Amino acid sequence: MIAALFRSLPLRLALSLALTGAIAFLSLIPGDPEEDDPALVVALGTVPSLFQNAMHLVLYAVLTLFWAAALARFGRLRRWGAIGVFLYGVMLEIAQFFVAGRYASWLDLGLNGAGVLLGAALAARLIPPSRRA
Repeated sequence: MIAALFRSLPLRLALSLALTGAIAFLSLIPGDPEEDDPALVVALGTVPSLFQNAMHLVLYAVLTLFWAAALARFGRLRRWGAIGVFLYGVMLEIAQFFVAGRYASWLDLGLNGAGVLLGAALAARLIPPSRRA
């Protein structure tokens, strides 16, 4: 099982927080990179839209799965983790209004939501429910 791969709760939390931060970084990179921007920012600014859309789905599915694993021992709280991941995606879409060259998108929000649903479905199948309530 996925949770068995990461036996340590601190490790599961650290991985979940790291991916949460990475998604924020990727979501808030300026949309129109300048020549003097770091190479990573310029490179990420040239990623094709189709790949970006696929990454919304994949990253939010993995993020939901990671948070489900991190919260597995807390019973019902892991369900709230999926809701929290979706609300995090909503927050990042809103935050993009304040980033040069970025904008909020209903398509992105829908892909985030689909990723959360996929991650929650995978978590339900791969991570056993905790015996502790």
